[in-house]
Amino acid sequence: KKQERQLEVIFLLAVFLTILMWALVQPFNVSPDEAMRYQIVDYIMRHGKLPVGYDAEIRDPNWGISYAFYPITTYIAGAVFGKIATLFSSSGMAPIYGARLVNVIFGTITAGLNLKIGKMLFEKRMAWFYTILICFLPGTIFFNSYVNMDALGLCASSWIVLCWCKAVKNDWSVKLCVELGAAISLCALSYFNAYGYILCSILFFCTTILLCGRKKWDVKRMIQLGLVVTAVVAVLAGWWFIRNAILYDGDFIGRSACAKYGAMYAAPGFTEDTKILPKRMWDMYMWIPGKWQYNWLVTVLVSFIGVFGYMNVFLAKIWYKIYILGFGIGILASVPLWKKMLWIRKKEETVVRTEETEEETITYLVVKKEKRWSREALFHFSMAIAMVIPFILLTIYAYSSDFQAQGRYILPMILPFMYLITKGMDALLKRLVKKEAVRKWIIRIVEGLYIASAYAVYFFVFLPLYR
Repeated sequence: KKQERQLEVIFLLAVFLTILMWALVQPFNVSPDEAMRYQIVDYIMRHGKLPVGYDAEIRDPNWGISYAFYPITTYIAGAVFGKIATLFSSSGMAPIYGARLVNVIFGTITAGLNLKIGKMLFEKRMAWFYTILICFLPGTIFFNSYVNMDALGLCASSWIVLCWCKAVKNDWSVKLCVELGAAISLCALSYFNAYGYILCSILFFCTTILLCGRKKWDVKRMIQLGLVVTAVVAVLAGWWFIRNAILYDGDFIGRSACAKYGAMYAAPGFTEDTKILPKRMWDMYMWIPGKWQYNWLVTVLVSFIGVFGYMNVFLAKIWYKIYILGFGIGILASVPLWKKMLWIRKKEETVVRTEETEEETITYLVVKKEKRWSREALFHFSMAIAMVIPFILLTIYAYSSDFQAQGRYILPMILPFMYLITKGMDALLKRLVKKEAVRKWIIRIVEGLYIASAYAVYFFVFLPLYR
């Protein structure tokens, strides 16, 4: 156990340093909207208070809005780290590096959380495989390396999934409900594309208590524990939504206010009525804008793997094909497992009864079979829904408002996506390779190549671009 803990510390340190390498080499504002996001950090550092979304000082001249309409948790922490950084350096980049460090830390915490998730879902070797797939995807490293709210969303999503795993293993308790409430609060204060995990948490929480508890349809227990979760969320995250309601005439999320001020101040071509949008959804999926190498759908896929700069720095196409091939094999190998993962299974309850006579002791083994929902099946349903929601939200947003094809918007789906791939690879190897020692070495080699690919992206693409 001591060696295992040491290995985990080394791994997390490696993740931290890897993301930090990416964060330190980038010039300012070579990543999506970093300047707009950093305006919030800078405003808090200079004024010592939170900005209002329509403040002219932070309002973008094109879009007519600012990121202050959205949750700004990371930017608040970034302002603190930025201020501290200025105490050690007078460089203009010092506060920017300080603000980026927040996401570097969140990325490292995400790695730790997913290592815990992996150990609860897989045997030791595959737990590491699952974690490495998430942490060393170039797209994941990239979006943890600059100022944004996406890193917090993935971190909070990971914490929520960890709570689900604990519920599958040990059922719900007051302590676990408090933890889930804290995780949901962090998710609510992150980016909207992670909100699917909040919806799935409600679904998973209610169904596991009503269908899988010691007492079926225990509505009283569901309400009692649900109030615990709600109270924690109200205390930790409620302040932001109350503030929005006060500032924006009852709009507690801030979306309507954002659209209103965007219509008032946006430059021509950036307002809702002047934007050029596709007529049909299929046209959007197939459209290839001049600055991209792929159509919208494939651009989302490859930028999920890793496209850098302002969606203009692509890897070689063969690189993406190798990633897609590997992921495709894992997903296809998991398909035979879906029925077992999602189906209602027979639960066997064993009761041992002993009878003693003058001559002998007789032991009876009574097996009672009862068809019930399993927590594992509901966990898999929740993971499946959480994987689909980010893509649906991106499609709606891109088709109706802003033609975006950025894979970072669907990165919250990486947890169930990599879970499926790990399940598939594990099943495939066990089927094809009988010796466990050989399977372990195959997994180690794949992990090594996967990590090496991430470093190759850094040294042969990312570093030369900005050095």
